[in-house]
Amino acid sequence: MKTILNKIVFGGLFIFLSWKGFDGLIINLFHSDTKTFDISQLEQLSMVNERNIDIINGIPYKEDFIYFQENQFSAVDIIYPLMSSKQAEKHYNDEPIKVKVLVRLNNQTRDCLTSGDCLPIDSASVNGLVKSGLENLSEDDFKAIETDLLKLDKNVILLEPNEKPIIWYWNLAMFVVGTIFGIAILKSFFRRANSVEEYWIMVTEKDQS
Repeated sequence: MKTILNKIVFGGLFIFLSWKGFDGLIINLFHSDTKTFDISQLEQLSMVNERNIDIINGIPYKEDFIYFQENQFSAVDIIYPLMSSKQAEKHYNDEPIKVKVLVRLNNQTRDCLTSGDCLPIDSASVNGLVKSGLENLSEDDFKAIETDLLKLDKNVILLEPNEKPIIWYWNLAMFVVGTIFGIAILKSFFRRANSVEEYWIMVTEKDQS
Protein backbone atom coordinates (compact mmCIF):
# COMPACT_ATOMS: atom_id res chain seq x y z
CA MET A 1 0.00 0.00 0.00
CA LYS A 2 2.86 2.39 0.86
CA THR A 3 4.38 1.77 -2.57
CA ILE A 4 1.13 2.69 -4.30
CA LEU A 5 0.71 5.86 -2.22
CA ASN A 6 4.29 6.88 -3.06
CA LYS A 7 3.59 6.30 -6.75
CA ILE A 8 0.41 8.39 -6.62
CA VAL A 9 2.12 11.25 -4.76
CA PHE A 10 5.23 11.36 -6.93
CA GLY A 11 3.22 10.77 -10.09
CA GLY A 12 1.03 13.76 -9.22
CA LEU A 13 4.09 15.90 -8.51
CA PHE A 14 5.73 15.02 -11.82
CA ILE A 15 2.49 15.61 -13.75
CA PHE A 16 2.19 19.04 -12.11
CA LEU A 17 5.85 19.74 -12.97
CA SER A 18 5.17 18.78 -16.58
CA TRP A 19 2.07 20.97 -16.75
CA LYS A 20 3.95 23.88 -15.11
CA GLY A 21 6.70 23.64 -17.70
CA PHE A 22 4.21 23.40 -20.58
CA ASP A 23 2.22 26.38 -19.29
CA GLY A 24 5.46 28.35 -18.89
CA LEU A 25 6.46 27.59 -22.48
CA ILE A 26 3.11 28.93 -23.69
CA ILE A 27 3.79 32.17 -21.78
CA ASN A 28 7.33 32.31 -23.23
CA LEU A 29 6.09 31.85 -26.78
CA PHE A 30 2.93 33.95 -26.82
CA HIS A 31 2.90 36.25 -23.76
CA SER A 32 6.50 37.25 -23.09
CA ASP A 33 5.75 40.99 -23.38
CA THR A 34 3.79 42.74 -20.64
CA LYS A 35 0.50 44.29 -21.78
CA THR A 36 -0.94 47.22 -19.83
CA PHE A 37 -4.67 47.55 -19.14
CA ASP A 38 -6.70 50.13 -17.30
CA ILE A 39 -8.93 48.18 -14.92
CA SER A 40 -11.99 49.68 -16.63
CA GLN A 41 -10.81 48.14 -19.94
CA LEU A 42 -10.61 44.68 -18.41
CA GLU A 43 -14.11 45.02 -16.99
CA GLN A 44 -15.43 45.57 -20.51
CA LEU A 45 -13.79 42.47 -21.98
CA SER A 46 -15.79 39.25 -22.11
CA MET A 47 -12.58 37.23 -21.64
CA VAL A 48 -8.96 38.17 -20.84
CA ASN A 49 -6.58 36.09 -22.96
CA GLU A 50 -3.34 37.84 -22.02
CA ARG A 51 -1.21 36.10 -19.38
CA ASN A 52 1.47 38.72 -18.59
CA ILE A 53 -0.30 41.98 -17.71
CA ASP A 54 -0.01 45.27 -15.86
CA ILE A 55 -3.26 46.69 -14.42
CA ILE A 56 -3.52 50.37 -13.54
CA ASN A 57 -6.11 52.42 -11.62
CA GLY A 58 -7.45 49.42 -9.75
CA ILE A 59 -9.11 49.84 -6.35
CA PRO A 60 -8.82 46.97 -3.86
CA TYR A 61 -12.08 45.80 -2.31
CA LYS A 62 -11.23 46.28 1.36
CA GLU A 63 -14.48 45.20 2.95
CA ASP A 64 -13.75 41.53 2.60
CA PHE A 65 -11.09 39.16 1.29
CA ILE A 66 -10.16 35.53 1.69
CA TYR A 67 -6.91 34.07 2.94
CA PHE A 68 -5.19 30.71 3.12
CA GLN A 69 -2.81 29.50 5.82
CA GLU A 70 -0.84 26.35 6.62
CA ASN A 71 -1.49 26.75 10.35
CA GLN A 72 -2.47 29.42 12.90
CA PHE A 73 1.10 30.71 13.14
CA SER A 74 2.13 30.70 9.48
CA ALA A 75 2.18 33.49 6.92
CA VAL A 76 -1.01 33.92 4.90
CA ASP A 77 -1.89 34.16 1.22
CA ILE A 78 -4.40 36.96 0.61
CA ILE A 79 -6.87 37.04 -2.28
CA TYR A 80 -8.91 40.18 -2.88
CA PRO A 81 -11.07 41.68 -5.67
CA LEU A 82 -9.77 44.57 -7.74
CA MET A 83 -12.26 46.98 -9.30
CA SER A 84 -12.54 50.29 -11.13
CA SER A 85 -13.64 53.53 -9.50
CA LYS A 86 -16.96 53.20 -11.34
CA GLN A 87 -17.57 49.75 -9.87
CA ALA A 88 -16.50 50.95 -6.43
CA GLU A 89 -18.99 53.82 -6.62
CA LYS A 90 -21.81 51.48 -7.64
CA HIS A 91 -20.99 49.17 -4.77
CA TYR A 92 -20.90 52.12 -2.35
CA ASN A 93 -24.41 52.99 -3.51
CA ASP A 94 -25.59 49.42 -2.81
CA GLU A 95 -25.78 48.51 -6.48
CA PRO A 96 -24.77 44.97 -7.49
CA ILE A 97 -21.47 44.60 -9.35
CA LYS A 98 -19.45 41.84 -11.03
CA VAL A 99 -15.72 41.62 -10.40
CA LYS A 100 -13.37 40.69 -13.24
CA VAL A 101 -10.03 40.57 -11.41
CA LEU A 102 -8.81 38.82 -8.27
CA VAL A 103 -5.30 39.47 -6.93
CA ARG A 104 -3.29 36.99 -4.87
CA LEU A 105 -0.60 38.19 -2.43
CA ASN A 106 1.52 35.32 -1.16
CA ASN A 107 3.37 35.02 2.17
CA GLN A 108 1.92 38.07 3.91
CA THR A 109 2.60 38.51 7.61
CA ARG A 110 -0.45 37.36 9.54
CA ASP A 111 -0.28 40.53 11.67
CA CYS A 112 -2.02 42.32 8.81
CA LEU A 113 -5.20 40.35 9.58
CA THR A 114 -5.56 42.31 12.82
CA SER A 115 -3.94 45.60 11.78
CA GLY A 116 -6.05 45.82 8.62
CA ASP A 117 -3.19 46.67 6.24
CA CYS A 118 -3.07 43.47 4.20
CA LEU A 119 -4.17 45.22 1.01
CA PRO A 120 -2.26 47.88 -0.97
CA ILE A 121 -3.35 51.50 -1.32
CA ASP A 122 -5.98 52.57 -3.86
CA SER A 123 -5.10 53.07 -7.53
CA ALA A 124 -1.99 50.93 -7.23
CA SER A 125 -0.41 49.41 -10.32
CA VAL A 126 -0.53 45.60 -10.25
CA ASN A 127 1.58 43.58 -12.64
CA GLY A 128 2.23 39.87 -12.87
CA LEU A 129 1.05 36.62 -14.40
CA VAL A 130 -2.54 35.46 -14.79
CA LYS A 131 -2.85 32.01 -13.24
CA SER A 132 -4.51 29.18 -15.10
CA GLY A 133 -5.23 25.48 -14.94
CA LEU A 134 -3.84 23.68 -11.89
CA GLU A 135 -2.69 26.94 -10.29
CA ASN A 136 -6.06 28.63 -10.49
CA LEU A 137 -8.68 28.68 -7.76
CA SER A 138 -11.57 26.26 -7.66
CA GLU A 139 -15.16 27.45 -7.93
CA ASP A 140 -15.64 26.81 -4.21
CA ASP A 141 -12.73 29.15 -3.41
CA PHE A 142 -14.31 31.83 -5.60
CA LYS A 143 -17.71 31.53 -3.94
CA ALA A 144 -16.23 32.33 -0.52
CA ILE A 145 -15.59 35.93 -1.53
CA GLU A 146 -19.02 36.69 -2.99
CA THR A 147 -21.75 38.68 -1.25
CA ASP A 148 -25.30 39.73 -2.16
CA LEU A 149 -23.94 42.82 -3.95
CA LEU A 150 -20.60 41.48 -5.18
CA LYS A 151 -20.50 38.60 -7.63
CA LEU A 152 -17.57 37.28 -9.63
CA ASP A 153 -17.66 37.35 -13.41
CA LYS A 154 -17.79 33.87 -14.97
CA ASN A 155 -14.46 34.64 -16.65
CA VAL A 156 -12.80 36.22 -13.60
CA ILE A 157 -8.98 36.10 -13.68
CA LEU A 158 -6.55 35.48 -10.82
CA LEU A 159 -3.39 37.63 -10.96
CA GLU A 160 -0.25 36.97 -8.92
CA PRO A 161 1.69 40.27 -8.67
CA ASN A 162 5.42 40.64 -9.37
CA GLU A 163 5.69 37.17 -10.88
CA LYS A 164 7.76 37.10 -14.06
CA PRO A 165 7.88 34.40 -16.74
CA ILE A 166 10.45 31.67 -16.08
CA ILE A 167 13.24 31.44 -18.67
CA TRP A 168 12.22 29.15 -21.50
CA TYR A 169 14.93 26.50 -21.03
CA TRP A 170 13.88 25.95 -17.39
CA ASN A 171 10.29 25.53 -18.54
CA LEU A 172 11.44 23.06 -21.19
CA ALA A 173 13.47 21.13 -18.60
CA MET A 174 10.47 20.95 -16.22
CA PHE A 175 8.22 19.76 -19.03
CA VAL A 176 10.63 17.04 -20.23
CA VAL A 177 11.58 15.73 -16.77
CA GLY A 178 7.99 15.86 -15.47
CA THR A 179 6.64 14.10 -18.56
CA ILE A 180 9.24 11.31 -18.58
CA PHE A 181 8.96 10.45 -14.90
CA GLY A 182 5.20 11.05 -14.77
CA ILE A 183 4.57 8.64 -17.64
CA ALA A 184 6.98 6.10 -16.17
CA ILE A 185 5.10 6.09 -12.86
CA LEU A 186 1.66 5.98 -14.48
CA LYS A 187 2.83 3.19 -16.78
CA SER A 188 3.61 1.04 -13.74
CA PHE A 189 -0.13 0.86 -12.97
CA PHE A 190 -0.92 -0.67 -16.37
CA ARG A 191 0.19 -4.27 -15.92
CA ARG A 192 -1.31 -7.37 -17.47
CA ALA A 193 -2.21 -9.94 -14.84
CA ASN A 194 -4.30 -13.12 -14.63
CA SER A 195 -5.95 -12.14 -11.35
CA VAL A 196 -6.48 -9.22 -9.01
CA GLU A 197 -4.05 -10.77 -6.55
CA GLU A 198 -1.34 -11.06 -9.19
CA TYR A 199 -1.95 -7.47 -10.33
CA TRP A 200 -1.73 -6.21 -6.73
CA ILE A 201 1.62 -7.96 -6.25
CA MET A 202 2.97 -6.50 -9.49
CA VAL A 203 1.84 -2.93 -8.77
CA THR A 204 2.98 -2.91 -5.15
CA GLU A 205 6.24 -4.59 -6.22
CA LYS A 206 5.97 -7.15 -3.44
CA ASP A 207 8.29 -10.11 -3.42
CA GLN A 208 6.48 -13.34 -4.18
CA SER A 209 8.94 -15.43 -2.20
